[in-house]
Amino acid sequence: MKKLIFVADLFADDYTGGAELTTEAILQQCKEKYIVKKMHCKSLTEDFILQNKDAKFVICNFASLDDKIKIIFCKNCDYQIVEYDYKFCKYRSIEKHLEAKGKKCNCAETKEGKVNKIFYGYAKKIWFMSEVQKNIFLEYVSTIKEEKCEMLSSIFSDGDIRFMNSIKDNEKDNNYLILDSGSWIKDTRGCIEYAKKNKLNYQLIKGLSYNEMLIKMSTSKGLIFRPCGGDTCPRIVIEAMMLGCDLKLNEHVQHKNEDWFSSQKKCYDYMSTRANYFMENV
Repeated sequence: MKKLIFVADLFADDYTGGAELTTEAILQQCKEKYIVKKMHCKSLTEDFILQNKDAKFVICNFASLDDKIKIIFCKNCDYQIVEYDYKFCKYRSIEKHLEAKGKKCNCAETKEGKVNKIFYGYAKKIWFMSEVQKNIFLEYVSTIKEEKCEMLSSIFSDGDIRFMNSIKDNEKDNNYLILDSGSWIKDTRGCIEYAKKNKLNYQLIKGLSYNEMLIKMSTSKGLIFRPCGGDTCPRIVIEAMMLGCDLKLNEHVQHKNEDWFSSQKKCYDYMSTRANYFMENV
């Protein structure tokens, strides 16, 4: 069996964010076909990379990856990138960049940005979360060729999909849930204002375990999720769809118009195949 090495800033053992949960789901699936190893970006050395240059590498979030290591990958390795946000931009958001600097993102032309352009360009494939995200990358990062782009989306384990399917028909109350987050992009305040303006009963959610949150969504009428910048494929929105919630979204939910997200059934059908699709095509 060939070795497949996942590289990331953080893994699900470190932090249970959306990117980390998707990485964990595809990582576990790939164990059927590969010898899988995890490495943190900060732990990577040139010696390790050269000793494992016959392996395949999957680079996930890489904000802490040294530029010198990126160049070593470019020169020596078969690697693919799973892109969760917009790491060609130092703010990882073109909207946040515009707000902070008052002008369109030009990070790709900085010293670090040019290294990242090379890094993206040498990748064998880049896996994106949504078509909208892919198209933004093609606009901003000239080294990326469309034929190297693959769609992934957020990914769920078989166990999580089975659990959501088992609770999706729970009786629902009259509340819309709002994620109580300190993250700029989630715009909790804006979601509360939307609920008040539209006379919707709402409840803030925070600090729940993953399964507790799924159960809470399964017994709630809907979800209000209206980020103030591009959110490439937010898991909470997919979970809400799979749990039968009414969705109040905006244009910054970047997967919302894709065909697989047009109904609950299509969503289940699509999600049940994605981890295996990655394993077979990585």
